[in-house]
Amino acid sequence: MKAPFAGMIKRSQGIITGILIMSAVFLSFFFIIDRPEDLEHEQEMTDSISVHGTRDFTGDYPLETDGKKQKISLEDRLVAELQQYYGKTISEKSTQAMLLRIKNFLTGLYQKDGESRFYAILKKAFPGLADEIMQTLEKMEQYNTWLDENKSTISGLNDLEKQGMLWQKRRGLFGDDADIIWSEEILAYEKRKQEMKDTIRMLDGSNDTTIDEKLFIFKSTISQAYKGSPEAYILENTGMLSKVFFGIDSVQEELSAMEPEKRMQELARIRKDMGYTSEQIAELKALDDYRNRRWENGLIYMQERERAASEFTGAELDEQLRILREKYFKHEAKTIEIEENDGFFRFERKRIYGRN
Repeated sequence: MKAPFAGMIKRSQGIITGILIMSAVFLSFFFIIDRPEDLEHEQEMTDSISVHGTRDFTGDYPLETDGKKQKISLEDRLVAELQQYYGKTISEKSTQAMLLRIKNFLTGLYQKDGESRFYAILKKAFPGLADEIMQTLEKMEQYNTWLDENKSTISGLNDLEKQGMLWQKRRGLFGDDADIIWSEEILAYEKRKQEMKDTIRMLDGSNDTTIDEKLFIFKSTISQAYKGSPEAYILENTGMLSKVFFGIDSVQEELSAMEPEKRMQELARIRKDMGYTSEQIAELKALDDYRNRRWENGLIYMQERERAASEFTGAELDEQLRILREKYFKHEAKTIEIEENDGFFRFERKRIYGRN
């Protein structure tokens, strides 16, 4: 592989690394593990966090200042965005409670010192309210723990008993602030989330519409749901929106049916429509080319692996598989071996064009 192309692949992988850091938490915004319907909204504050913007090729976060692009850390980016999106209402308990999503994101990303990082961010963003916010979030965590511990009991109650039990716990922890925290703002948040889940489910089975029609419906629903809302930053997260769109079953069916060249053109066209720059589209095309070669290589390996398994056993099979892994994966051979020992075969999973 020539050095310039290797550099391009490395930079492209940097984009995807940044995307993957946020993908699980972002996708959980739309695909929550199903709970009993009456309890599902109780966990909305821990289900998601989406950081505004997408990592650039260096792994930093771009920020425009006086027309010049500067690089800032994730923490500084979060400080700026907390002030921008929550600053006007941060003194309200309902807004403070919503920051639990961000705290959970950071503690998941930085397991050793995530909580101290989050507190430092709060001290920068809202110096006079940081301690109060932490107290609010501590009570929210107590409430969510109580919900999990009593899920079975609550699910067995009728609606009146259920609401009584929930409100008793809420007021026991928050007093009169409970009425503010579980306000129309939270209910509106849940409604927006449900609208997107319903739209994606509909598009999953929409085999009688074109990709253009699916993209129009997807973008329109996103815009209508989140424009002007506290989660409006989702509209600017091109990487995450594209990841969700490419994950729609009917979109993948249409892409899978295309000839390779046509499919590459379609991926580029969709990315342009989603807001990617020409440079980003070129970088991701290079990564798509790399993925295609890996999949072709991997599928050939799986065929030879199956053949070896039918001819050899025991130590002889182990040696044959070692040779095959080194032949097809070189320095990654050990990683593939560890995956296979754990029962994971990466080239048996579903191919999702535009994502893997």
